[in-house]
Amino acid sequence: MGWRKDSRGALALSAALGLAVSAFVLADPFPLRALRDLVFDGYQRAAPRAYDPALPVRVIALDEASLSKVGQWPWSRRIVADLVTRLREAGAATIAFDVLFSEPERGGAAPGPDGLSEADALLRDAMDGGPVVLGQALVEAGGEPAVKPGFAVAGDDPQLFVPRLGGSLTPLAGLTDKAAGVGALNWIPDRDLIVRRIPTLYSVHGKLVPSYAVEALRVAQGAGSLVVKSSNASGEKAAFERQTGMVALRVGQVTASTDAGGAIRVRYAGSQPERRISAASVLDGTFDRAAVDGAIVLIGATAVALSDIRATPLEPAVPGIDIHAELIEHLISGSTLTRPDYGPGLEATLATLAALIVAIAVAAFSPGIAAAFGLAVLLAAFGGSFLAYSRAELLVDPIGPALSAIGAFAIGSTGALRRSRREQREIRDAFGRYVSPAVVEALAADPSRLALGGEIRDITVLFSDIRGFTSRSETLSAEEVVAFLNSVHTPLTEEVLKSGGTLDKFIGDGMMAFWNAPLDTPDHARKAVDCALAMQAVMLRLEDEARAQAVAEGRIHVPVAIGLGIHTGTACVGNLGSARRFDYSAVGDTVNTAARIEQTSKTYGVPMILSAEVAAAVPDHAVFPFDTITLRGRSRGTRLFALHGGPDAVDAMFREFRDGMTALMAAFEAGRDGLEDEVMRLADMPPAYAYPKLFVMYRERLAARAAAAS
Repeated sequence: MGWRKDSRGALALSAALGLAVSAFVLADPFPLRALRDLVFDGYQRAAPRAYDPALPVRVIALDEASLSKVGQWPWSRRIVADLVTRLREAGAATIAFDVLFSEPERGGAAPGPDGLSEADALLRDAMDGGPVVLGQALVEAGGEPAVKPGFAVAGDDPQLFVPRLGGSLTPLAGLTDKAAGVGALNWIPDRDLIVRRIPTLYSVHGKLVPSYAVEALRVAQGAGSLVVKSSNASGEKAAFERQTGMVALRVGQVTASTDAGGAIRVRYAGSQPERRISAASVLDGTFDRAAVDGAIVLIGATAVALSDIRATPLEPAVPGIDIHAELIEHLISGSTLTRPDYGPGLEATLATLAALIVAIAVAAFSPGIAAAFGLAVLLAAFGGSFLAYSRAELLVDPIGPALSAIGAFAIGSTGALRRSRREQREIRDAFGRYVSPAVVEALAADPSRLALGGEIRDITVLFSDIRGFTSRSETLSAEEVVAFLNSVHTPLTEEVLKSGGTLDKFIGDGMMAFWNAPLDTPDHARKAVDCALAMQAVMLRLEDEARAQAVAEGRIHVPVAIGLGIHTGTACVGNLGSARRFDYSAVGDTVNTAARIEQTSKTYGVPMILSAEVAAAVPDHAVFPFDTITLRGRSRGTRLFALHGGPDAVDAMFREFRDGMTALMAAFEAGRDGLEDEVMRLADMPPAYAYPKLFVMYRERLAARAAAAS
């Protein structure tokens, strides 16, 4: 009966909540848009566009095989000209380059009067009269853009709505003159860097500039103009004749609905092997000519080394050229993934109804039945939204009704909430002095976790150890040892907790911490690595202070330093121990591996060591491989990486050093001889100065190998 008390007040509050959520939906703030994007991303993953290999879109991939066979990119324009010639002979409807030919080819003869080198002239001649589309990069400030098509506009001027930039970096004029089209290569991803919407048009210096994909589609159809429809066109009058945005774009025989900014939300099919043809196979003539005949052919990088990698709702890393291909396929296939004009009004109405339905159920029925009503409303909201997406390609947001249902249920469940808070307070009082704040909050949220047992989950584990502690402790009293450990562990612990980590235990002069338990921690490997860098910065500060104090007291300074090892993987996490006494901890191979990685830091003289799994999670950090070893208890070799610094430490010198170390390891492991000069070269580079012991080890290994060979 406690759930039925003050039912009128609960109903009134729920109705007010429904109206507030409706206003929130109509206002459409950024947080709501971000959540909506995540929901629609989930729909795409659940029901992507069905890929049809018969669609005439192919990607000529500058892939690893092509780079290995032809050579490092950029290739000579002679090779590119040969590529164009072969594709034209195969009957390609469009040959579109996701490449910027803005400078003459280097290394050849001086450019002629037209600004083209001899190789550039060969490319120009190969393009002449053909359906070739080049790319241009739009920038904040620059020259005039290259625009090939005409524009027919119905309604308001689209330049009021499309993305506006201040200039363009165009291809060489001699190439531009012979191109059938020139499209903008720019991306405008969302704040989370996912490419959901792709602009069709841009505005530069008062000119409309088509995107790369739109231009490729136009040239393929032989269309001379693009037709733009905006607000206040015939049949599209906005209320009070407001200028509300673009409505549609017609490219030849293809008409696509756009959002107000002229962008198209792509329904992705995902990476498809049938879509790609290796550039190497085109150059050696082994490609399937029938796959190119009549197709829109896009030429672009797929090799990871060329770094044209983007994220889509389906895939966290995909070459940009594939996204261009997806947009063209989306347009040709007739996909119309749009958010209807009536969507916000419908969502606001449903939000109010959802709040009232759940509030009435909470007031009238038992907690179980009321919960079932709430769940049914949530399922109806998301189920109906997903059906609208999958059956009609309409994007109707379920978040407003879902928020109303959840809020109404919470309002009606005030009594249960009060009981829950009382239990949480009791748990905090009982355990707050003995476990980390994160564990306390997890236990308060779910008291059942007090039971003995654990769960298997992905975590990142960090071990640290104070270097030279044994020799230092021999000169200190017991009180001084404790004071020293506290002076080091206290600031290190603060860094762990600030980063969202859980402090597991202190092991003498060492420490163990982990991330992603008991609470979910997104990017837990990255957070552990950033915490390690912060801990190292703390130790450098402590070292400076200790040195200054030693000088002031006239005694010999003993350096203060730590070694760190980090690994990520699955582990058993939970309350481990006996029924009478247990600790929240983690056990398993992941923990053991992290501990053994930390131990190797003494051997190599590398302060911070990461496993390959952790290194892969922080590709933007200054990380380089230095050895592969078989750790105790593991049958396979473990590749070790040194953590040199954060993203700000990745400069040209470090990149050269990292690439050199990677190549050196590969050559060493392959058994190549004559590596002494390369070791000496790397050892003389500034990044290597922090790791003298490492290069001594390499020289000793090479000497031992040479001695064994002799």
